[in-house]
Amino acid sequence: MNENKNKFKEYNKQMFRDYKKSIKHAIFDETLTLYILRPIAFIFVKLFYPTSITPNQVSLMTTITGIISAYFFSRGDVVSFVIAGSLYFLALVLDCVDGMIARLKNNGTAVGRIVDGFSDYIVGTSVYIGMGIGFGKGLIKLEFLPFSYWWFLVIAAISHIIHAMLVDYYRSEFMAHGLGKQKSTWEEKKKFSDELKKIKHQKNKLFEKILIAVYLGYSHLQLFKIDTGMNTKEEYNKLAYFKSNKLLIRLWFWIGPTASAFIIIISAFLFRPIIFFAFTTGLANIYMIILWIIQVKVNKKILIKK
Repeated sequence: MNENKNKFKEYNKQMFRDYKKSIKHAIFDETLTLYILRPIAFIFVKLFYPTSITPNQVSLMTTITGIISAYFFSRGDVVSFVIAGSLYFLALVLDCVDGMIARLKNNGTAVGRIVDGFSDYIVGTSVYIGMGIGFGKGLIKLEFLPFSYWWFLVIAAISHIIHAMLVDYYRSEFMAHGLGKQKSTWEEKKKFSDELKKIKHQKNKLFEKILIAVYLGYSHLQLFKIDTGMNTKEEYNKLAYFKSNKLLIRLWFWIGPTASAFIIIISAFLFRPIIFFAFTTGLANIYMIILWIIQVKVNKKILIKK
């Protein structure tokens, strides 16, 4: 009896060690990702781990699941929206699985990170288009909108992208300047620029070249006057940056990609798009502007003058 109990305890300890190894530092994850998505994703991780399934293949599963979700959104009826919301939730879970497997197997790559990002954008774009087609079926009441729902979807999509870029940027900066865990966005951009030059004349690297080129364009948008107004490397005292930004990074997460996705899912389950429109085009943008002003002022105060 005691032997079985000890085995059970050891098994639980091993499971916890594997889970801790599979996730990022807790402060890197959006709150909803850390406490809801990752525990569910770990079930899939344990299923996939003994197999030959790669992180990039999981990213492909995520993309396919997201596109199927978009199809159900396009049907426009209550039942289809519930199915779409459920599939979109599954896509969010799978989106966590690829990185968790990569960390457990220690086989993640820089290009793999870009593939994961591309998957997110394909899924997000598909879902927005699917919702637009679904709204056009006329089964959802949209009288509260002062003009075409397509305009609101475009505004919502642009807002979603800006929110995601800002959250991704400040998370990367916190990891670099506050924790010293990775290179800053400026350094990452230089690293990938060097990699692109390295493989420029290699004919069998076309896919990698395209991915890196698009990523560099994304990084350029992040750096362009997003923080202190300088597209140059910035230096901070590590402890000062950590103390000044620890709360701010947590506040940024509430308009991150996962938070926005959860709003879409809740709206789908309740068949109430007004929740999605009000949050994405209204509340989240006001929140972003206020937080951005605070963030820029905080970082300017602790920036090391050269």
